[in-house]
Amino acid sequence: MGISQKDVALKSSAGGRLSTRKLVLASIFCALNIVLTRFFSVLIMEGTVRLGFGNIPIILSGMLLGPFAGALTGIVSDIVGVMVNPMGSFHPGITLSMALTGLIPGLMVSLRPKYQFSKLNIVLSHLLVYVLISMGLTTYWLSQLMGRAFMVLLPNRALGNGITSLVSILVISLLAKPIKNLDL
Repeated sequence: MGISQKDVALKSSAGGRLSTRKLVLASIFCALNIVLTRFFSVLIMEGTVRLGFGNIPIILSGMLLGPFAGALTGIVSDIVGVMVNPMGSFHPGITLSMALTGLIPGLMVSLRPKYQFSKLNIVLSHLLVYVLISMGLTTYWLSQLMGRAFMVLLPNRALGNGITSLVSILVISLLAKPIKNLDL
């Protein structure tokens, strides 16, 4: 009398299900984000720019598991990451930014599911996350936390996050083929 996968699955907001396998993958992506962000990234320019690749697991989660799982991965990663190794004050706006970092790629893929890891989906997902989230929302939240003007923070963040985004696009493009072969 075992528990079936159907019994363990969570309902997503879109009416679909998050299977046990997807929950486990989302957990792995959370762990990867925490390690890459909290332990293998560098804060530069007085803590306004983080050079690291913690967004890769969040973006992959959204593209691979869907927008709900991507957003959930971003939220859990940020909250657990702050508890494990705080790199400043907790800010719910940053958590929202992390949720959107997983949600946006998931929505992009859901618009073109046949081309899940196409170069266009990968580049558009990163471009939207870079412009709307990294440059827009996260810079705004940091300006609140640091008491500095948005436009003062923006140029340095644009350069640092632009370079990180280009490398992330390359990494996800290289990982696309092996990821496509996963049986989800």
